[in-house]
Amino acid sequence: MALYVVVSAAGEVYAASYFQQADVFVALLFSFAMVCLTFNLLARHERGKATVANWSLLVFVALNAVTAISWIGLFIGLKYAEPAIVVAFMAALGPTATVWLNALIRRQGVPPASDIVVSGTIATIGSYMVWISASGNAGVEWGPRSSFGIALAIVAGLSLALTNILVKLLFDRGFSGRQVLAHRFYGTILLLLGLVDHSSIVPEISQHWFAIATIGLSTIIVPLLLIQQGIRRLEPFTVNMVLSSAPVITFLFQYFDSRIVPSSHTFIGNVLITAVAVGNIYLQYRRSA
Repeated sequence: MALYVVVSAAGEVYAASYFQQADVFVALLFSFAMVCLTFNLLARHERGKATVANWSLLVFVALNAVTAISWIGLFIGLKYAEPAIVVAFMAALGPTATVWLNALIRRQGVPPASDIVVSGTIATIGSYMVWISASGNAGVEWGPRSSFGIALAIVAGLSLALTNILVKLLFDRGFSGRQVLAHRFYGTILLLLGLVDHSSIVPEISQHWFAIATIGLSTIIVPLLLIQQGIRRLEPFTVNMVLSSAPVITFLFQYFDSRIVPSSHTFIGNVLITAVAVGNIYLQYRRSA
């Protein structure tokens, strides 16, 4: 999970910089086509196969839908808002939503009081990040589309929480990480095919294929291989707590992007989210021990 945070943070800052002068939908279409092909090839070498029942098919359909929303929302959010704040929204909303979704979908009863308190605290810090952006104290100048980027980041954060729950359900039914990865991006590709300007696909890919491939590897393929193993070994709420450290790591990588002016307000918000996350991981360790 720690490797996932570092690799994806670097990739997201790079993607945010590239998307300023690129066709986002073409880049994403090529990236996710590459991702889908890669994971299908990896899944062919999987020895064990889980039984595919009607219930599992419904979970896969739902997973495809929320995957499309979370990933496309994330990347468009990166284009119009400061990456560290976009990641902070996803980290802030993920734990809050996961507590209740996990209790509802996996029927684990009312979450522990400590989980509820921590979730509320992180959501409050997320509200502070909204103020940072709207008041012009972020590292990227507030523009006419910034609110759209923030809104998509919020939707992506909520969708990511549901994604983690659905993936865990499939793991509980015997599916492997490779099998899940192989079949979770069809909805994303279909949605991008409807959004993209088809006349710009060939020119964009021929000119910027290396940058697009780099984004696909650094933000999707390698991070997903890492996070799937983390999700398999951890409960969804713990996964989101580790992900809460992502904003600070993303903030540090922003120093490599000359268009972003370091903001002390953003840094404070990111540190607060990370501090709460680390404290909660310690509490969970003590409780399980």
